[in-house]
Order: sequence, then C-alpha cells, then structure tokens
Amino acid sequence: MRSIYFSSRLRPIFTQVSENCNCNNMKRIFPILILSTISVSLFAQNPFQKLRERAKVESKPGTEIICPASHVDENTFIDMPAEVKQALAMKKNLRPSSAEAANIVVEYDSSMPESAKAAFQRAIDIWASLLKSDVQINVAAVWQELGPNVLGSAGPATYYRNFSGAKKRNTWYPVALAEKMAGEDLNTPGDFDIVARFSSEQNWYYGTTGTPAVGQFDFTSVVLHELCHGLGFVGSLTVSGTQGVYGFGGGIPAAFDTYVINEKGQTVTDTNLFQNNTTALRNELISENLFFNADKAKNVNNDVYPRLYAPTVWESGSSVFHLNDKDFPAGTPNSLMTHSAGLREVNYDPGPITLNIMKEMGWRTTSILHNALRDYETATNVEIKARIISDTTLVANTATLNYVILDLATATLTDLENGLANPTKVPMQQVGSTDEYTAILPVSQNNVAVAYFLSVEDSDGYTSISPASYDVSPYLFFVGIPDQWGPVLDYGPPTFVNSGINIPVLTNVYDDYEAGIDTVFVNYAVNGVSAGSFGLRKYNPDTDSDFSQGIQNDNAYLSTEGFPSLSTNDRVTFTITARDAAGNETVIPTTQNSTDQEGTYDVDEYEFAATELLSPVDNYLSDFNSSTEDFAMIGFDINTAEGLADGSLHTSSPYKNGLGLIDPTSGNTFLSFDYNAIAFLRKPISLNADSLTIAFDEIVLVEPGEDGSVFEDADFWDYVAVEVSFDANTWYLADDGYDSGAQSAWKELFNSTLTPSTATNPTSVGVPTVALYRTREIDLSDIFDDSLDGLSIFIRFRLYSDQFVNGWGWSIDNLAIQLPKPQPLASETDPFDLKVSPNPSTDFVDLKAKLAGVDKVELEVMTVSGVNMFQENVDLSNNELSERLDTRSYAPGIYLVKLKSNKGVSTKKFMVLK
Repeated sequence: MRSIYFSSRLRPIFTQVSENCNCNNMKRIFPILILSTISVSLFAQNPFQKLRERAKVESKPGTEIICPASHVDENTFIDMPAEVKQALAMKKNLRPSSAEAANIVVEYDSSMPESAKAAFQRAIDIWASLLKSDVQINVAAVWQELGPNVLGSAGPATYYRNFSGAKKRNTWYPVALAEKMAGEDLNTPGDFDIVARFSSEQNWYYGTTGTPAVGQFDFTSVVLHELCHGLGFVGSLTVSGTQGVYGFGGGIPAAFDTYVINEKGQTVTDTNLFQNNTTALRNELISENLFFNADKAKNVNNDVYPRLYAPTVWESGSSVFHLNDKDFPAGTPNSLMTHSAGLREVNYDPGPITLNIMKEMGWRTTSILHNALRDYETATNVEIKARIISDTTLVANTATLNYVILDLATATLTDLENGLANPTKVPMQQVGSTDEYTAILPVSQNNVAVAYFLSVEDSDGYTSISPASYDVSPYLFFVGIPDQWGPVLDYGPPTFVNSGINIPVLTNVYDDYEAGIDTVFVNYAVNGVSAGSFGLRKYNPDTDSDFSQGIQNDNAYLSTEGFPSLSTNDRVTFTITARDAAGNETVIPTTQNSTDQEGTYDVDEYEFAATELLSPVDNYLSDFNSSTEDFAMIGFDINTAEGLADGSLHTSSPYKNGLGLIDPTSGNTFLSFDYNAIAFLRKPISLNADSLTIAFDEIVLVEPGEDGSVFEDADFWDYVAVEVSFDANTWYLADDGYDSGAQSAWKELFNSTLTPSTATNPTSVGVPTVALYRTREIDLSDIFDDSLDGLSIFIRFRLYSDQFVNGWGWSIDNLAIQLPKPQPLASETDPFDLKVSPNPSTDFVDLKAKLAGVDKVELEVMTVSGVNMFQENVDLSNNELSERLDTRSYAPGIYLVKLKSNKGVSTKKFMVLK
C-alpha cells in the first residue's frame, strides 16, 4: 500500500484570479474579529474606522512571456557592458567586486546540456552584475520542447502587492522585484522567483566568442532576454476577443502596466480614460503607439519615451512587453528586449533603455520598511521604527515622521485630509551607522486617532513615502479605546492526512493592539473522544525554518509536533483559540446563522481524517449496500439514508454550512465561509482508453443558484462536483459543478420545503424518495486523450457549501467507473475531425483539423463558464488547420475549443494542469 499527503486547503477550483483572491491563504492581515453577537454601533461615530481595513499583502501565481524565433539572419554582435566585463574578470580572479550586487541561483533541468548550462550562467552573471538586491533570486531553468517557432519563455513565479516598500499601492509586483524593494523574502525561502523555459529543439550556439554558425541562435542572448521578463519586464495587459483587459482577471494592474502610455501621454490603466474590459482599451493596445513612461529611459532615448511593440494584431506573449523592433533593430544598443531574436543575433547588453525601465519600476530605489503600529489602550510617547534601504545615498536629515492627531469625538475625514496635507513633522534619527531610524510621536490625550506616514529624500532626487497611498490610506492607530476584540487567526485546515505521522499545526495570528498575543492553543478530539489540548508557540527563525512563510513569519504560531500520529480512518475534530494580552479570545472556526450582519456567529469545528491509498484497480463498481472502506470521507456516510430504500454514498443531512470568520465592524468576510464534504475513493483507477466513463445514480438536494446563473457565477451558490487528480493533491473538475437546478423535481422539492419560510437563512427540510434518482454519466474521454492509457487517476466527490441556505444533500448510488458501455447506434459526425493534444496540457495544446472545401475557420477558446480566452479567424492551408495554443497563462481547469465555418461547428474540451 502507498500513502500520500492530501491538499490542506480546499476551495472551489478552476476560477480565475479575482481582485479579492487571496492566493496564499496566509496573507490576510487586517486584524478585527468577534465571535459573539455584537452591536456595530460602538464605532458608528468614529469616521476613521473604515480606514482600518488596511491594504492586504497578497500574492498570486505568476505568468510567462513567450518569445518567438525570427528566422531572419541578423549576424550582429553587441558585447557585454565594460563594467560587467570588469566585474566578471575580478570574480574570476577571486577579487572582491562591488559591481556584483545580486545573488542569482539557478536550479537546472537535469536534461539541459552542460554547454547550455554554462551559456545560461553567463547571462546570470551579467544580470547579477547589473542589479542590486539583498534577497537571493532563485531561478528554475527548464529544458523542453516548445515548438519550432519558440525560443523560450520566462516570467515571475509569483506576484505580490501591498508589501512594505512597494512604490505603488494595490499593484502587482514580480516577486524578485518585490523582494528587492521589501528587503526580505516574501515567499517561502527557496521557492522559485523566476521560471524560465527554453527550447530543446532549436539549433543553439553556446560559445563565448560571439560567432554562431549559419542557422544558429545565440543561447546566452536569449537567456538574458528571458530573465529580464522574470525580473520585471512583464505585466498583465492583454486582448481578449474585442476587449482590452488587465489585472489577471481581477482589475489590479501589474507594475509594468501602470507605466504604459499612448502617444498623448495618457496612461492606459487610467480608468478615467480607458475602462478595463473595453474595446477602447483594446484599441490602445493594438495602436502601434504605446510607450513606457519613465523619465530615466526617456533621458537615454533622445528625450523620447521608448516605444513598445504594439502591432495592430494582438500577439499574445509578444505585444506590449517588448520594445518596438523598428525603433530598436538588431545590432543597435537597445535591441535585446525587442519581441523576437534572429539567427546569429548576439547581444550581451540589456541596453540603457531597458536598464532604466527596470530602475524606474524599482530596481534602483529607496525603500522605507515599517510595520504599521496597532492600537494602544493608553500611550504617551510612541516610538516609530523603520528601516531605510537605498541603492543610492540618502539626503542628510530628510528622514521624517509626518503625523496628525485627531480627537475622535469631534474630528471628521476632512480634518484628516487637511492634516495629512500639512502634517506635524519630526526628524527621524539614525541608529548608529545602521539602516534603522527612529522617532518619538508624542500623544497627550486618549480617544484620539493618530495618522502618520514616513518620508525620505535620496541623491537621485526621489522622495520615498511609506505607505505609498499615504494621502488616502495612511498608517493609522487609535489611543484610548478599550481592547474588546479577540485576535484574528488565519488558518487552512487539512482534510485528509497520512496515517502514522504527526500533523504539525501552523496558523498566523494578528491583534489590533500593540500589547499583542498571550496564548494560542488547539482543543481536539479523536473519533469523538476528547484528547485534550496543546499549545502553539511563536515562530522562531533559528529553529523553524522548515515552516517559513517568508513575510508572514512574524505572525506565525506553530506546533511542530501538532496532532499525534493517527490510524487509518481516525477522524479528528478541533478548534484553535487565540487569547490576547487583554484576555479577549477568538475561537475558529465559526458558522454564520443569519444573513444579517448583526446575526450571531457560533463556534463550530474543523474536521480531518487519516487515510492511506489502496492498490490500483482497472474499474470500480459498488451499490453501497454493504460496508466498505474503499472511501475516505469527510461529511459523507455509507448507509441507508432517510427516505431511501437501500444503501448509498451520501452527505450528512442536512449538509454542513460554510465555516469562516466575519469582521464585525464592517460586516466584511475575513476568512471565507465555505465547507467541503468529500468522499475520496482510495483505489486509484488505471485509465483505459476504451472505457473512460464514470456513471452513477444520484439525488442532489443542495441550494440552487439564482435563476439564469451558471457554474462559477457569483450567484451560483452551493454545488456538487466530481473531480479527478493524478497525484491526490491537485484536483480537476471532471465536469461542471451543478446543484438542485439540474433537475426540476430536485429544485421543486428543495424550494418548497424551506423552513422557516420567512427566515433570511432557512434550511430546506425536504426528504428524498427513490423516485428522485437520476442517472449521470461523465465521459472522461472529453478531457483525456489516448496517450494517457495505462496511467492512474484518483476520483472524489465533493459538495461545496457557503454559510447560508442548506438542505438534505447529495446521494450517490450504483457507482460504475470504467466499465464498458454500449456503443451508440449512431453519432453525429465531427465536420472537422478536430484533434486536441496533448490533453491534459501544462504548456501548449496542438489543434489539428481538416475539412474539404473550407479555407477559413473561426477559432475560439473559452472557459466552461463562457469567458473568452482567445478568438481568431484562421486561414487554412490545404483545408487543414495546425495551430499551437500557449496555455501557460491559463488557470488550471477545463476549457472549450470551438471551430466554426459554413460547414458546421466542432467543439472539444481540454484540460490545463498546474
């Protein structure tokens, strides 16, 4: 038997990143919560309370820029800058060099040739000599087939926003740049900051003399180019169908995006001029008139802002995030970052324009690093501390604390605005010769709001201000308000764990008051029997580095021993309690019992189970009329449920509502209210291309979405889903999620039995009968191609619920997996003979089709919920289609590809993996 660790964080999958997406579940930092019923009128007269929802430090997965090959022979050579040559010579002779200021570490693909690794390292050494960062930059170098017209691709592994040191508020920064500005690791140390892929199919030149043969591409030059994308020459602007879009689906721009202007000097992300998701924005992105708004770059470009590559036909992966080829042709000093590389084009110098673009975004900057102060019950002289790090020198005596103190009984937001425009200023004093600065902020009374920001000037003429949005969202704390609220905990519970091992517990804890946290502990039971409690201690960087979360370490509490080892099928229920210095407690999780803000929030329990995998099988069949240990279950049972005649796999009745946390002062959700009941088949299924089906009878009595809503819409509430996985860690929908609305009889029973009928948050008490069973069949051949024959997959059933209306649940009977099915007597002919491979995909999908008498088709790619990802009219050569889709920027999930012509329509599904 084998064992495996299961994902510790379950949430609806295959959703695009949204503005409120918290892609790292340890990144929520606004600390306000209460568990019992409260009135929010306490702060009703405090006009500044809403400003306490400070911008959250958040992260999201990165994207890659694809760089195509130009098969034009350029035969040009640009050597590395003289200062880089000198620095590398000194490094070779083991002499110290001040020029090498960044530490870039590469993990090479084992299949990459040694000669390629040496050429790759040459590019690394060039960038390391040109940049400065106190934080190690980790690069993954991948060697793989990318197609005949692709040289390579690269991008940041992660983006961050609203970190200390950020130049712009609510702006995504590539992680390597973000960490340089923050002066510390933001992700887990050792995580990749840049992922770079290079074609194993190209005819590469790896030498050092700059003399590639005819038909060769220079590898070092291409690596130098791709690394630049990973370091920050990348953004989110794109064209989708007839619309221009930015923000990775959430409306928050990347740093590069915010510098893109048109010929009139208008910023394309200025929503007063160009709304997101509009044709107007699209027209700008394909105007051939886009420029990078950086004075530093303008100064080295004949006093003209550098033109970006913005062809009239959008080129995914090339448009916008390159310099314009016509303005900067091969062989000229700024040609490295144009959109394609030619044969025998050798360039070891990023060029002054690119270097100044990078500096403008933050690679040459001064950062004020400060942890915002929290509230005081009483205070007089408050010490303000900050680190100031700079790539240049600071102007003496310019480090300043700027503040305004306002009486909570009388002050207004206008008073705050006026005060910030003309604040009281206190010089900050340097601590010895360190980068630390301090100042004393005097407070002479209670019941006040203190708003402040920090500033400093450097020798480049730049004034750094922290926070970046000081004028609308300064640092803010209160003095004189009693501490009544418990701390806030940020935690992602496990669902299934390996039997036989201890389960560590790690949570982040925040409090509104400077007095901070007193204790954090876990109460738990095993199989319904109390097992006592254990404490969590403050994270210690000297002993707990294996549990590092980067920027969140200061808030972390953990027990490395955690829950003791469990036997297979053991079930653990638990709560986590945090107590602050004032004695206030918070217990998680909670469940909401009303849709009203002033409703109560009851303490509930997290639950997980220990399990292990069983041996793979070719197929699976069960009527659930006898006991079985084939399934590991949370929120499911196997027995005869109320209203039914025999055994089935079914959820507990009524199924559980979502668990989370509410901010009582604003009514906003702090931890998302969700719950996932899961039945996991412990037997992997060996795929068989001849019978890729999952069939079962079911009854679904879960809350239906609003009329007209479809899966993944915001008003598509609770749902059930069948999911598959290759590793039991990352799960993919086998088909769209669905609810009681899938059958009129289900929906009618659910809606007609809501009790109490007048309640804002009723429960459906309808009980099913055998007559409500319907058969569902899922054809996995829609998402798996024949090349997967012989591999194994895992299967699970999941019911997702939010915190509001619930009901009886989901029953599954007569489950048959990969058993042969009768061949259809007739089937509709595919007019295109459309083939999609590989399927699933991680990087690319090849589309091949043929149809006599057709010379043009419309090609469209969309999500299963109808969001357009790609649309193009394609001319066919010899009535055949051969297209390669780049799917690396797609979120994991299932997509539809559609071909349309006057001969008909063909649609296929394909899956994108992480």
